[in-house]
Amino acid sequence: MKRIAYLSVILIVIGGVMLVGLSPDTLSMVITGLMWGISCVSIVVGIVPLISFSGAFQTGVESVFRASEAQTDSVWIAVQQIDSFFRQRILDSLFEDYKYKVNRQRESGQIMSDVEAYINEDTLALRNWNSIMIQIPGTLTGLGILGTFIGLAIGIGGVGFSSIEAALSSVQVLLSGIEVAFYTSIVGVIFSIVFNITYRMIWNMTLREMGMFQEEFHKHILPPAEEQQRYRERRELQQIIERLDRIPKNAGFSLSNGGEGQALGVSAGNEQILMPQILQGLKEGEFIFYLQPQYDLNTRRIIGAEALVRWNHGKLGLVSPAVFIPVLEKNGYITKLDQYIWEQVCKTIRRWIDTGVRPVPISVNVSKTDILALDVVQFFTEMVKKYRIPPRNLDIEIAKNAYIQTHGALLEVENHLQQSGFRIIMDGFDGDFFSLNNGDDTNADVWKLDLRFFLKKNQNADALYGAFDQARKLHLSLIAEGIENMEQVSVLKKCGCTEGQGYYFTRPVPLNEFEDLLNGEMDAKKER
Repeated sequence: MKRIAYLSVILIVIGGVMLVGLSPDTLSMVITGLMWGISCVSIVVGIVPLISFSGAFQTGVESVFRASEAQTDSVWIAVQQIDSFFRQRILDSLFEDYKYKVNRQRESGQIMSDVEAYINEDTLALRNWNSIMIQIPGTLTGLGILGTFIGLAIGIGGVGFSSIEAALSSVQVLLSGIEVAFYTSIVGVIFSIVFNITYRMIWNMTLREMGMFQEEFHKHILPPAEEQQRYRERRELQQIIERLDRIPKNAGFSLSNGGEGQALGVSAGNEQILMPQILQGLKEGEFIFYLQPQYDLNTRRIIGAEALVRWNHGKLGLVSPAVFIPVLEKNGYITKLDQYIWEQVCKTIRRWIDTGVRPVPISVNVSKTDILALDVVQFFTEMVKKYRIPPRNLDIEIAKNAYIQTHGALLEVENHLQQSGFRIIMDGFDGDFFSLNNGDDTNADVWKLDLRFFLKKNQNADALYGAFDQARKLHLSLIAEGIENMEQVSVLKKCGCTEGQGYYFTRPVPLNEFEDLLNGEMDAKKER
C-alpha cells in the first residue's frame, strides 16, 4: 500500500507537468500551473506526512513486539527503554506525553489511560491539515470552472461582425476561448478526482495502520482502561472477600458454601460474606459520601458537587462501590443505602448554612429501583422541611436507564420534584438523542453528557460539536462529566458548555477536603 501511495503522488506530479505542457495557450498554462502548484503544496503539507504516519505505525507495531519479547519484569519498563518508539518526530512526541501521564497514573494507583487519548484520528487530522486537505479537490474543480468562465468571456468578448475579416477573426477568438474553457474545466476535474482518490486512499490506509497499532498495543502492552477497571474490581473483590473471611464472625454469620472456587462477582458465597458486614456497616455509620466538585468551565470556580457513596470499613478501610453496590442491588437493600446517603447530604447542607460555609448545590443519585420502590417526591420534600434547606441546594440526578425503563412513573415523579423547586439532572447521557425521542421522554432541566461513553462511541471530536448543536436545536441544556484533559475542556467551551466535572479537575474527595476547597475559594476572593 505504501508503494501505491508513492506511485499516486508521483502520478499527480508528473501528470500535472504534462498537463501544463499540453496547455493550448498561455492562459490555460497559467490556470493549469496554478492547479498543479496547489496540488504539489498539498502533497508536501498533507499527503507526505500521512505516508510517514502510516510507516511510523508499522514501526510502532514492531516496537510493541520488541518490548513484549524483552527480558524484563515489566513490559511497560521495556517500552520506556525504547528511545524512538515510532521513529517519527510527531508521533514520538505524542507518545512521550502519553508515557509521562501513564507513569504518573501508575505512581498514584490510577487506571492507566488508553493510548487513543493521545494518538487518534483527531490528532492526525490536526497535524496534517486535514480540514484544509479535504477542501483541495473542490478548490481544483473551482479553478477549472473559473478558467471555463474566463475562456468563454474572452471568446464572447472578442466577437464582432463589422466586416468579413472581423467576423472570421471573431470566430477564431471564440474558438480559442472555448478551447481554454474546455481544457481548464477538464484539467480541473482530472486534478480534483486524482487528488481526492489519492488522499482518501492514504488517509484510510493510515487509519488502518493506526488501528492495528492500537490493537497490538492493548494486546501486548497495556489493556484498555475498561479491561483494567474490570480486572481491578475483580482483584479488589477477591482481596476483600479473603480478608473478610479471616475477620471473626458475628453470631449467626456462616460461611458454609462460602465459596472456595466460586466465580468472582455477586455469587452466593460472596453475598454470604459481604451482607452481614454491609448491614453492620450501615448500623455503625461506616457508609459515607465523597464529593466530586462541579466547575464553571470559564471561571474554574466550584458551582456544585456530586455525592458518591463510599464504604469506610472499620478494618479494611475504604471499599470500592463496585464491591458492595451489586450485592445491595441484588438483595433489595440499595434503596435503604440511598435514603441514608440522601439524608446525610441534607444534614451537610444544613450544617454549611449554619456555620457559614458557602452552600453549593449537591446532586444525589436516584436509580430506577428508587423510582419504583419509593415515594421519592415525599422523601425529598420531607427532608428539605426537616433540615430547613432550600430545594435549590439539592439537585436530583436520575439515571438515563430509569427514563427508558420507567417512562410513565418517572415523568410524574420528575414533574412533582420540579414543582417542589428541585433541579432535575438526567445522568449518564451518551449522546443518543433518539433513544429518548429527542427529549420528549424527559423534562429534565439538565442532561449530563458522559464523555467516557460518548467519546468511546464517537472517536471524532466533531461529533461533540454535533451533540451540542443538536441539544440547542431541541432547547436542551447539556453539562459534561468525565473530563480528563485540557483538550476536552477547550472543545467543550467552544461547544458552549459551561459546567463540567472530571478527574482533570479533581477526583471525588472526602467531605472535609471539599470544604477546604470551598474555603480556599472564599479566601482567594477576599484577598482580591
